[in-house]
Amino acid sequence: MKFLKDKEKETEALRRTINEKDEQLQLMKSAFIEKQMETEALLQRVYQMEAQLQQSRSALIKKEDEHEKLNQSFQAFHQQQNHNARFLKDKEKETEALKRIINEKDEQLQLMKSASKEKQMETEALLQRSALIKKEDEHEKLNQRSTCKEKQKETETLLQRVKEMEAQLQQSRSALQEKDEQLKSFKDRVAGEVAVSIKTGKTMSLKYPVNKNRLKEMYEDLRCDWPKIKKNLKSNKKHPDSVKELILKEFQDAKIDMRNRRKMIDKVFEKGKNDGGMPQKVDQYRQLTVQNLQMTLYSQKQDAGSQKPFLENEAANPQDVLKYLGSECYWLGCLMALNNPPLQPDWENHPPSMDRWDVFPRNIRTASDYE
Repeated sequence: MKFLKDKEKETEALRRTINEKDEQLQLMKSAFIEKQMETEALLQRVYQMEAQLQQSRSALIKKEDEHEKLNQSFQAFHQQQNHNARFLKDKEKETEALKRIINEKDEQLQLMKSASKEKQMETEALLQRSALIKKEDEHEKLNQRSTCKEKQKETETLLQRVKEMEAQLQQSRSALQEKDEQLKSFKDRVAGEVAVSIKTGKTMSLKYPVNKNRLKEMYEDLRCDWPKIKKNLKSNKKHPDSVKELILKEFQDAKIDMRNRRKMIDKVFEKGKNDGGMPQKVDQYRQLTVQNLQMTLYSQKQDAGSQKPFLENEAANPQDVLKYLGSECYWLGCLMALNNPPLQPDWENHPPSMDRWDVFPRNIRTASDYE
């Protein structure tokens, strides 16, 4: 009985601690109080059974024949005590669980305090940074005002210099106009006499520096190099889709760049027509200019020499191979775009293949300016 009373006191002390620590455990406290009431009821029952036992012991003195019945009652009481002991152990486990919950709540509260302190420090730092930025902004405005005054003085000086340069430019324009008249006279004399053959490994005329047949030959040379290029890229784990995208991009970029250059040339010679030039000669000079641009691009590549990597070596740097491939596609695309009419690989009629490395069409075709 003393053991039960001690346990009761310990449970009461724990209940008071739980009430002080966390109001959120109120529901659990209520359940605990209910359990305690059950314990008190059981204790009351025990007291009643003890009274009955006392009566039974008195009756035992008087009635020996009831000894067996009292013995059975005592065994039942012993079982009830065992049950109470197990119940108390369960209560101890519940108490330990409540202690752990209280500790966890304390840890969470500590973490929240630490987080709050960090946020406060961050806020103070931001306020300090805001004040510093405000000061810098004010300083910058002062500097801008000072710079604006200096710029105004520089602008006045530049305007004066521009006026002087305009006077000089007018003199230069007069001299240039005289030179243009002399050059026009010279072109009129020699325009119909230009028909010279040039050797660059292939026979070409100056009128058609890189004609359609030559462009087909150069495209076939690129297609002949493709198996070696493809072998190197495949051995270096390059993806065929990315390689195909590079090839298409270089041909497309070349077409767009050369189209823009031709538009610039057309614009210049269109002005010549509007200024009273002979349309036939203006068109002739325009075509010669495009052909000269085409010949320049072709000659620059030939004069610089081949930068082709050693394609037979599978261990060659794949980046060098890709760079060479892109350069060749762009260069050939420029020459095709400057042809009259412009040409391009026949992408539309290139049949789909199971081989994802089958990129280059077999033929080239005339390209529209609007593609």
